[in-house]
Amino acid sequence: MKKSLVLIVAAILMLSLFGCSDKKNVDVSGVVDAPDKFSTLDEAKVTENPNIRKENENVNGMCYAITLEEFTYNYNEMLKEAGNLDMINPKGWKMLGSPQNDANGTEYQYYYYDADKISFTASVETKTNYIMNIGLGTTMSNFVSIENEKNNSDTILMKSAVMAAAVSGMGINKVDTIQDIFYLTTFENTNELWYNGNVYALSTNEDKADSERSTMLFRTFPISDEVKENWGIDEYESYVANATQVTTNAN
Repeated sequence: MKKSLVLIVAAILMLSLFGCSDKKNVDVSGVVDAPDKFSTLDEAKVTENPNIRKENENVNGMCYAITLEEFTYNYNEMLKEAGNLDMINPKGWKMLGSPQNDANGTEYQYYYYDADKISFTASVETKTNYIMNIGLGTTMSNFVSIENEKNNSDTILMKSAVMAAAVSGMGINKVDTIQDIFYLTTFENTNELWYNGNVYALSTNEDKADSERSTMLFRTFPISDEVKENWGIDEYESYVANATQVTTNAN
């Protein structure tokens, strides 16, 4: 199943790498509560670095000026600060397939990383080794499971948020916000939201013949202001404000 998860999640990434994709109506609502807040320290080891977002000639107009090795270091440091010891090894990343070109001619390589019941996938520009897109995937059955009296969804949403913060230079103090964004993409009527120059999205693949193969992929990637305007993607703050207003009016 582990190898199958890697291939399925990678396939989702390939189909939804550039731009936002439709989320299939997979019902997991009512099963998972809003996740606990991420425990942060007053003095974080991994601080905010806005210079990681960099203009690029790829179709999204931006990339993360950070390598997989540098990302892995940031991710592990943030997890340690949260008291989570599920570290990943920078040498554990593996290439998947051959290099591809996007619509603008930018060449990139897919990579994946096998972890316990989850898989990381990333697209990396071959010229610079900078990350263009990264995601964390798992099966839907694992997402809604409970282990050791703890919802797996809490851990997966937290790790997805740490992944996004680690790659984008947002800083550990933004993990709670990003975790909330991924939660909204899972249980609200949206599958992607924009926040501080980055897209946070959920892509799913439902296998009706075999529920164990139904998967979900939380991913993030930067986009330019021009691309954002062309897509018309919702902003996180505006989405929350509108949802709050609708609730207030209904009451």
